[in-house]
Amino acid sequence: MSVDPQISQAIIPVVIIGGGAAGLAAAIEAGQYFAGQTTLAHDSGSYPVVLLESQNRVGRKILATGNGRCNLSHVPLTDSDYHSTEQIVPNQILRRFDGPKTLDWFRSLGLFCRIDDDGRVFPYSYQAAAVLDILRLKIEQLPVSVLTEKPVTHVKREQQGFRIFTADGTTIRAHTAILATGGLAAPAFGCDGSGYLLAQALGHPIIQPFPALVQICTQKEDVKGLEGIRIEGTATLEWQNRPLRCETGEILFTNYGLSGPPILQLSRGVQQVLNSDKPNGLTIRIDFLPGLDEQAIIGWLTERRNQNPERPLEHLWTGLLHKKIGQMLTKKILGISLASQAGSISDDHLDRLARAVKNECLTVTGTRGWREAQVTAGGLSAAFFNPETLESTLIPGLYAAGEVLDVDGDCGGYNLQWAWSSGRCAGYEAALAVCSK
Repeated sequence: MSVDPQISQAIIPVVIIGGGAAGLAAAIEAGQYFAGQTTLAHDSGSYPVVLLESQNRVGRKILATGNGRCNLSHVPLTDSDYHSTEQIVPNQILRRFDGPKTLDWFRSLGLFCRIDDDGRVFPYSYQAAAVLDILRLKIEQLPVSVLTEKPVTHVKREQQGFRIFTADGTTIRAHTAILATGGLAAPAFGCDGSGYLLAQALGHPIIQPFPALVQICTQKEDVKGLEGIRIEGTATLEWQNRPLRCETGEILFTNYGLSGPPILQLSRGVQQVLNSDKPNGLTIRIDFLPGLDEQAIIGWLTERRNQNPERPLEHLWTGLLHKKIGQMLTKKILGISLASQAGSISDDHLDRLARAVKNECLTVTGTRGWREAQVTAGGLSAAFFNPETLESTLIPGLYAAGEVLDVDGDCGGYNLQWAWSSGRCAGYEAALAVCSK
C-alpha cells in the first residue's frame, strides 16, 4: 500500500505497530482522543494516528478465536487469571479497563454481547467477523490511517521521538510508538515475534517466550485406543509426584495426547517445567468420574458384578463410563481377558478399578508448540513498563500492548480482554502524552 505524502513527510503523533486486537483497540482509543481535540497539537495533517500492519489485512487472529465465535472476554476477572513476572502490570491495567467497561465499550461501538454459563463473553451473533467488522468500522470514522503489508524492520530513537522503517523502504517519523505486534503463537496468522527484536534493539529486556494454552503430548501407549473420546473429567498436572495445578472440564483424547480447556490451562506449567533444568517426571493424572468418590464407584461395581455375574467384563462399566475407557482400565489393572465373567473378580479387584478410574496417570512428553498455541507466555519484561500507562520506563514515548508484553491469561477470553485493556490504555496514554507537550 502506498503511503500518503502527508504521512511520510510529517511527524505522526502516534504510530501503532501491529494490527491485531491490541493494536486496533489502541488505534480507536488514540483516534477518539484526537477526534475530540479542537486544536490538534501535531503537524501531521489529517492523520494523527497511523497503524502499520505486516499482513494484507488487520485482525486475522481475531477471526480464529473461540473457534470462530470470538470469546472476547470473561466475567468476572480476577488477578489469578493472569500471569506475569511483574503482576502489578496486568492487575493495574485490568482494574482501570475492566470487564464491565469493556462490555460498555463494545456496546458503544455497536456490538451487543452475551455471557454464557461459564462467564465467557461472546458477540451475540457468535461470529468473530462481527467483532472485527465493528472495530474496522469505528476506525474508518476516526483520524486513523491503516497501512497494511508494512512489516516494520527497525525502530530508531530520535530527539523528537522515533523513526520507523518498513520492509518496502517506507520511513515514518513518530512522536510516540506503540508496540502491539503480538507474540509467537499461531504463526499462520502472521505472529512472528518481530516485536521482540524491535524492542531488544532499543535496549528492552525480554522474558524468554514459550507457548501457552496449547495441547499436551503424552506417551502414545497412554492414549492408544482412546483417540476421539471426550469426557467431563479432572486433570491434575504433577511434577515428580507433586501436584502443580488441577482443572476440571471437557478433556479430549487424541492420537498425540490430550486437548480440551482443562488441558490448555495446564500447558503453561508443562512448558515451564520442560524449560527448567529438571524437565523429567511430568505426568497428568486423570479422574474420569470427578462427581463420584471411590466408595460410590465400588458400590456401583459391586452391584453390577453381583447382579450379572455371568456377564463378560467388557460390560462391567456400561452405564457409568465410556465403553472404551472402561475396557482399557479393566485390561490394564486386572490383566485378564475381557471375556471373563464378572463374577470371577474379587472385591480387591473392584477396589483397584475404583482407584484407577480416579487416578489414571499419563506421562507427559511435551506440547504441540507454537503452531497450535493460542497465546505466548513471556515477552517484553513488564517490569520496565509503567503499570499506569504502559509507557516504557527505559525509552520515553515507547508503549507496548497485548501479547508482546510478558502477560498471558488463562483459557476463556482472558487474553483478548488483556488485548482490549492494554491496547486502550496505551492508545489513550500515547495520545495524551503528545497533546500534553
